[in-house]
Amino acid sequence: MPIPAEIEIKLRMDDFIAVRAALVSAGAQALGTDRELNMFFDRPDKSLYADGAGLRLRWLWHNQAVEPQALLTWKGRALPSVMHHRPSLDINVAPPEQMVALLEILGFRRTLAFEKLRESWRLDTCRIELDQLPDLGNFVEIEAPTEAAVLAMQRRLNLLGRPIEPQPYIALVERHLRAHPADDNTLRFQQGR
Repeated sequence: MPIPAEIEIKLRMDDFIAVRAALVSAGAQALGTDRELNMFFDRPDKSLYADGAGLRLRWLWHNQAVEPQALLTWKGRALPSVMHHRPSLDINVAPPEQMVALLEILGFRRTLAFEKLRESWRLDTCRIELDQLPDLGNFVEIEAPTEAAVLAMQRRLNLLGRPIEPQPYIALVERHLRAHPADDNTLRFQQGR
């Protein structure tokens, strides 16, 4: 069975005002907002990281829900491209606390974590995410079935020329946490966020 591929581009933004207006004008469907806690796991020898792969458990509170949902994601080595293009598998899991315990029983260790606020939209075959990360700023991710569809949506939303962020969030967070150590190696929003 072939593994699905994740194809997306990540763009740095000052704010989301213009892109939100472009989405509304184009008739995009608003899918809601999520508050996330993204926890990354690896083997003690860091072999997933060494292979260019990753294992993430994402806790998400959709539209201010009280109880979180959880998604376990494995990502394989990135393929050569300007975009993020890599094999990816997602599995809904519940309850999240037991998934953490299971990963630890299986020998995985939590390496780092970060919070994120995400506003999701759908337009044609694309999913557009407006992401805000503590201390790192604002990003727009456009994900589609092909690189051509991603570029077409980038053009349609007037985002050509925006700075492309080639690094995945985990790399940005890891670099930030090395420079600004945090309790339990987690990048969090300040309280009241």
